[in-house]
Amino acid sequence: MTTVPKRLAVKLSLARAPQLQPAHIVPIFQRWIQQRTVPGMLIDVIDYKHVPNGPGVLLIADEADYGWDLVGGRAGLRYIRKRALPEDLSAALRLCCAGALAAAQALEAEAPDDIAFDYHALEVSYLDRLRYPNEAQAAAAAQALLATALQEIFGAKPRLQRLHDDPRYLLAFRCVAGRSLADSMPAPALAG
Repeated sequence: MTTVPKRLAVKLSLARAPQLQPAHIVPIFQRWIQQRTVPGMLIDVIDYKHVPNGPGVLLIADEADYGWDLVGGRAGLRYIRKRALPEDLSAALRLCCAGALAAAQALEAEAPDDIAFDYHALEVSYLDRLRYPNEAQAAAAAQALLATALQEIFGAKPRLQRLHDDPRYLLAFRCVAGRSLADSMPAPALAG
């Protein structure tokens, strides 16, 4: 059994800059609540697009949040699992990847000529500073476990890079795989 962080996030970045602006995401996420487009009990939309390189627009749900994320100057879709994470890192990561994939594909369906995600790369963030401080020893241990878990998902070992050495940032990794996440996982069932 592998210890998992209290919360785990997966971000899929866009393959190219969209014409779609963060303000356009608010009504999309509101429609998702009404139509139950993505899994989970969807609650509310919070607009943080006024924060430079910030969280953008969040769709708050009971078990996980979905976000149009602008952190690092790279727009993308972030899935943040905050409840009911499996106790095994591979299972927890698979759950987060499935949530991110479902939301990313739903966003692509909303703007098919504009939004395209890069399914070969993702960011994984450990939102648990107590068990996973952003320090060299913890990062090395987490990276080894993450590589194994991602290899199970992608079918090949991805390249991993720690995003920040500064302990003020969350422990996070950029993962690049030779195989697309969309090809590596079963197609998510979209509600609606």
